[in-house]
Amino acid sequence: MSDGIEWIDNELGAWAFSLTMVAGISYEELAVYLGAQPGTIMDPETAHDMLELSPGSWDLPDYAMLGNTSNGWAFAIESPAARDRADRLAPGRDMWSEHTVVNIWDSTMDPPIINVNVAGKHDWMFWEYSTDHTDHSLTRRLVAEAGLVLPSDDIDGDEEFDEVAMADVYRIMGEHYGLTLPRQAITARRLPHVFTEPRVFVRSQTRCPVCGEQMVPYGGGSWGPSEYRLVCVYYKLRDIPGHPPQGCPGEISGPALAEVVHEEPNPKYGNIRMPRRTTSAPESTPEGLAESTTKATALGGEAPQWPPALPTCSSVRRSPCLLPSSSPPRRPRMRGGT
Repeated sequence: MSDGIEWIDNELGAWAFSLTMVAGISYEELAVYLGAQPGTIMDPETAHDMLELSPGSWDLPDYAMLGNTSNGWAFAIESPAARDRADRLAPGRDMWSEHTVVNIWDSTMDPPIINVNVAGKHDWMFWEYSTDHTDHSLTRRLVAEAGLVLPSDDIDGDEEFDEVAMADVYRIMGEHYGLTLPRQAITARRLPHVFTEPRVFVRSQTRCPVCGEQMVPYGGGSWGPSEYRLVCVYYKLRDIPGHPPQGCPGEISGPALAEVVHEEPNPKYGNIRMPRRTTSAPESTPEGLAESTTKATALGGEAPQWPPALPTCSSVRRSPCLLPSSSPPRRPRMRGGT
């Protein structure tokens, strides 16, 4: 039986989260789109064993909980703040322009925002408990089955907010796009995790050689200098006046990067604690890492070969990846978070 996604309003809705689902790719591929270094995903057991050794999530680099669904989607659950990092801009445009993508962004302070692209083209958006896609078949179902009231000059805005429940929106949207998530694995936190934030912050100190606008890192400094590049802020941003229809092609890569960037180590990686293992390591971890959870090592200085630890549930109040064992009381959904 499919778990659908209706349940996320109750299980995740009281905690700030961003859920990204992409059709037809693996969660390993999705992790790289989100900024992770290839090959650094922690298996569920490794992540779980590390939880008690690290501080609260605000002191750690951004991370995501990952998985694949039974019907061919990859998904990631992470902090809503991670979406706005500069290193995510260009890879995100690649992902959205090439795949079918669903994103649900919920800060808990404002109504959830839902964006959907189908085969690289914008298909549907839901925000402020309403949508401008009034002729979409999904919207018509929401009107008929969930009581969605579309914007109208004759209806008070606050009245519209009270008409639709997010559980109904998720249920009908899930049925429309074929979305399902493994409820037990997510709420039990028994899924792979990965850090997505760069180990080295890359600051561009130059302008686009094509249009003169700002440049941003593609890859974000998660890897070595030869493995990222700078691209124009208008990279794949379509139909912008004064730029090519498919976006600005300006980029800088290779040895030239050394003259145009400033790099700073990410201090959050120094807050992470890893267990010192004393028994043989499982095949999914690098040689030499064993399983003791009684000793810890700070991950400062040289970048380790294996991903660092995750925070405990008790130390995280608004973590998207580490949910409480029982959901807190559902907070009211009100306009502007008041």
